[in-house]
Amino acid sequence: MAQEADHILIGRVTGVDMIDGNGKPVEDREARTGPGLENIIRILITVDEVLVTNASNVPSVIRVPLARHLHYSLGQISDVYEGDTLVRLILLQGEDFTGIKPGVFLRSLSDKDEALRIYDATH
Repeated sequence: MAQEADHILIGRVTGVDMIDGNGKPVEDREARTGPGLENIIRILITVDEVLVTNASNVPSVIRVPLARHLHYSLGQISDVYEGDTLVRLILLQGEDFTGIKPGVFLRSLSDKDEALRIYDATH
């Protein structure tokens, strides 16, 4: 994934939210995503360190959307990250800081040196 990354960051998941097709917040923990639904679940990541980026500005908190076609509820994803304080390597792409593959953008911090080596070799 590092060869496709535009941004390699270090950060922590600090929340989960959901918006509907109009960008309005959804609070119902039973609200779902999936084919035919307009809801988007986003993982909120607090950026601790920017290792690599092509952006002129990296926000201190990034909202990374999960793929809409996956069947999840807001509560299900919120529960996964509740109380999570693990510092991770984050690999994202594009101006809107999206995951390179659906739902796959958080890596172990132990992957940092290898990710930077691959990034440097391919850019």
